[in-house]
Amino acid sequence: MLSINPGLTIWTFIIFLLLLFILGKTAWKPLLASLKTRENAIADSLSRAEQARTDAERLIAENKQERAKAEEEVQKALREGRLYAEQMRRDLVEKAKEEAGRLLAQARAEIEHDTQRALRQLRTEVSDLAIMATSKLLDENMNEERHRKVVDKMIADLSTTAAA
Repeated sequence: MLSINPGLTIWTFIIFLLLLFILGKTAWKPLLASLKTRENAIADSLSRAEQARTDAERLIAENKQERAKAEEEVQKALREGRLYAEQMRRDLVEKAKEEAGRLLAQARAEIEHDTQRALRQLRTEVSDLAIMATSKLLDENMNEERHRKVVDKMIADLSTTAAA
């Protein structure tokens, strides 16, 4: 069945060793050098990737700090804006109160002035009516200045009795 030829086996073994020696001299060294270069390139790539990851983590941490700082500044600006708005509101309310007080005082002064003018006009009319009534009653002609003095005195007397 199966027969092994010892000569063929020896020659096959010798050719295999010779092929192994030739490949070792010509192919294995460049192949090993290529594998070593590739291993170094992969290690370098891994090192750069690790460095990039470290840089990215550092940038993320810096970004978080900057974002927190910006948020703090925004909150500070909002607080200052609220305080400013509140102060402006208080100032406007104070100014409005002052303006209302000034307008009220001005209105009171105008009312007092108009009241005094109306009273003077009323006194003049009352004195004119009194002079006319007196002259008709007495049927004598007194001079107007004297009539006016008499009427003014009567009005003053009436005012003091009315005030009391």
